[in-house]
Amino acid sequence: MYLVAGLGLSGQSVLRYFASQGEPCYAFDTRADLEIETLKAQYPQVIFATGKLPSGWFAKVDKMVLSPGIALSSAWVKPFLQAGKEVIGDIELFARSVGEPIVAITGSNGKSTVTTLVVQALKKAGYVVGLGGNIGKPALDLLLEDNEFDVYVLELSSFQLETTYSLQATSAALLNISEDHMDRYDSLEAYIQAKLTILNNAEWAVLPQDFKLIKTVKVQNELRFGLGDSQFPIPDQAYGIVKKNNQAWLGWGSHAAVPVQAMAQQGIHHQLNALAMMALCRPFNVSDDVYAQVLSEFKGLPYRSQCIALHNHVQWINDSKGTNVGATLAAIKTSLATIEGQLILIAGGVGKEANFSALDAALRQRCRAVILFGRDRHKIAADCHLENTHLVETLPEAIALADLQAQRGDAVLFSPACASFDQFQNYEDRGEHFDHWVHQRLAKGTV
Repeated sequence: MYLVAGLGLSGQSVLRYFASQGEPCYAFDTRADLEIETLKAQYPQVIFATGKLPSGWFAKVDKMVLSPGIALSSAWVKPFLQAGKEVIGDIELFARSVGEPIVAITGSNGKSTVTTLVVQALKKAGYVVGLGGNIGKPALDLLLEDNEFDVYVLELSSFQLETTYSLQATSAALLNISEDHMDRYDSLEAYIQAKLTILNNAEWAVLPQDFKLIKTVKVQNELRFGLGDSQFPIPDQAYGIVKKNNQAWLGWGSHAAVPVQAMAQQGIHHQLNALAMMALCRPFNVSDDVYAQVLSEFKGLPYRSQCIALHNHVQWINDSKGTNVGATLAAIKTSLATIEGQLILIAGGVGKEANFSALDAALRQRCRAVILFGRDRHKIAADCHLENTHLVETLPEAIALADLQAQRGDAVLFSPACASFDQFQNYEDRGEHFDHWVHQRLAKGTV
């Protein structure tokens, strides 16, 4: 008997999948106050419990589908592991059920952007694409659609990969690694190990050019991407900048595919995202014209370094999707390249026990002010030693202070480097509120 543990989006997708398969199961959520009457009505064949796992269930359950938000180290999960009961996630169920090609993408930063670019390229090339995982629909919901997909594209988090064992992607990418989720992992190495799961048994593994792949990871072919001089032994499998007609082109080996100047988004990390996308599409029939069209039209995802206002010659940039230090460092670099003045950074939230000291060096030369809000503002301030650092409780207070500090030619960058759930539902909710409060402030002078 299966136990579905965690009744959020992924857990409910498991219930839908099991119902379609006629698979009986128990369903449990640790939140005692979770309203489950609707679920009980939808799935009368499922036995539900909340708060504390009923004592009699353990003997009856031999397999558990664990939601990604629940850590394998949770005290109530450990007895299942110790007893040798199978503990998997929804992505593992998906992997066991699919015969079509899978493109799988993970990394600390840029996952959603690269995933979106891959989907757009494959669709323009004529493929019917199913998008799911950590973006779009829960993966199992794709299996319940009427569409017959040619390829599935999945964005996957380290949490999802912890309980995934059978994934055999046609192409899989580990885009980058920076410290994140240190409140869940014992070490950075443990976090990296979870991410590396995505590459196991992949036909094509896509990696940054300087990433050292450990021997325990088994891949058939490697593709590398980067902007430096590649020493990869097979030039045709190294994606980077190619010179043609005295111009810089995105390409691989000696093949020039797309002029860098033709990209709608200019900047180093946009080029890296584009190269990763092209490498992931290598097993598929995608032309240079398709790559050029996608990259000339793609202007970025919501809440990822979006300039939402230009007021009194000051840019206001919404990077609410910057939920870790690596993402915020990329946003700082991009923002500084577009302004003549200085930068005002608004950051803060739930720090996930990260080290924020790297922000110090990135901001030291052209930082007018750092404004920190939220639960871990004191921790961020302690890690950084910048002058003109201000601590406030809420985001509206931070916006008002940034408006007072900003001068002609400056940019106010909202890139929290933190999770959002101290004051917001998620990064989208946080980004939407930032957008609203900025425009309210600029229009009325108040928030």
